[in-house]
Amino acid sequence: MRIVDVLIVPVTGAGYYEDQAALEAGHVPLPQRFTAQPLTPGFHAVRQIARGVSIGLVLDDGRITWGDCVAVAHGHTAGRAPLFRAGEGLATVRDIVAPLLTGQRVGSFREIANQVDALTETAKMLRAQAPVEPPVQDPSLRALLTAPARAFQQPRQAAEPTEWVTIERRLHPAIRYGASQALLQATALARGGTMAQVIADEWDLALPRTLVPLLAQSGHERHYHAEKMIVHGLDSLPHAAVDDISQQVGRSGDEMTRYLRWLAERIRQLGDAEYRPTIHIDLRGALGRIFDNQMGQMLGQLRAWELATQPYRLRVEDPVIMGSRAAQIETLKTLRQYIRLRKMNAQIVAGKWANTLADIRAFVDAGAADAIQITMPELGGIHNSVEAVLACRAGDTGAFIGGSQTETSLSAKVSVHVALATSADLLLAKPGVGVDEAISLARNEMARTLAILRRATSDRGQGD
Repeated sequence: MRIVDVLIVPVTGAGYYEDQAALEAGHVPLPQRFTAQPLTPGFHAVRQIARGVSIGLVLDDGRITWGDCVAVAHGHTAGRAPLFRAGEGLATVRDIVAPLLTGQRVGSFREIANQVDALTETAKMLRAQAPVEPPVQDPSLRALLTAPARAFQQPRQAAEPTEWVTIERRLHPAIRYGASQALLQATALARGGTMAQVIADEWDLALPRTLVPLLAQSGHERHYHAEKMIVHGLDSLPHAAVDDISQQVGRSGDEMTRYLRWLAERIRQLGDAEYRPTIHIDLRGALGRIFDNQMGQMLGQLRAWELATQPYRLRVEDPVIMGSRAAQIETLKTLRQYIRLRKMNAQIVAGKWANTLADIRAFVDAGAADAIQITMPELGGIHNSVEAVLACRAGDTGAFIGGSQTETSLSAKVSVHVALATSADLLLAKPGVGVDEAISLARNEMARTLAILRRATSDRGQGD
């Protein structure tokens, strides 16, 4: 089976791209985000539609497989890729990706995905020119005595001059992500199996037999959507990502304490006696910002939140966001060590600065987190996410297959197969933040895939 053509069309994600820098500079109410001025280059407003690109691989038997190039909601922060611009993405796929894939034989998924991952493009960008130092003059004694002092001051620097330069760079991870989705589906069609089977075969993994635990995203409906997760019996909830510290966390953590107490009470009221979900909150660095990264104060607050969630386990994602990967690893590692010393049960999840396979391996090697969110759109090709799960497993670190509410139903289904094939510890239900739709998609795709795998295993057993 060969790829005979590549189709390229614009698509729309299920959420929004948001300017994280603008949100951190000051709270922007939701109704104003569509018109508020952004701070990050590339944004035209603080919140804008998540536009992407869909890649269709036309196979020589007439069938077509698709993959969606989409990015995360809060790009351009903590080492992440810049905002994905769909117009530029369309041109890149047409000029660079399509020529590579057209005519390729559909054989090894990993081999072709690695080829796409290695692609580069040239781009023009503005760069500051090196300042030209004025010549140093040595005035005479007479001149020093007779001229005003300002005559010998250094001239004021004009606005920093810039110049256009041409650079070579890797393709945006969103493009590599979408292309690999289409390739994985094409390989599954060629082999007459599922995407999970392709991954299991190429990485020599055991076929999955059980569902992967789910975590959903509450968005701004932190109470109503959390209740829906409880009645769905979700394994982890409610995510509740922070984008307004004063209202969602409180300047001394009191708002979050009240929310967690309410959440624990609603779990008791709406769930049955055996229901013991993990309470997972994404702080987006709020704990560090409140307490200026002071370890003792952060530990005290985590202890208070841990007590508020009892008898349920507390899992905290990105309690701090530091200025570099090295600083993030060191801070999370130290925080985790203190949690153990104080015999606390709270778990730390690393998300920010864990953007690439190399990043994730660095977090694992340092023992910096109990679990790592493998943010699939940031890792580019799907094969990198598979390797990331295996790296977490080898380092006794939890593997959380994540992503973003900005994704599409197509990319979400592919994520299900990656999570199943690698036996990830947790899977983010996506796309969007409506809860019901994302849970339905993830659970149904897992159930159908497992049914196919059970039948395939049974047939092989009968054949033997």
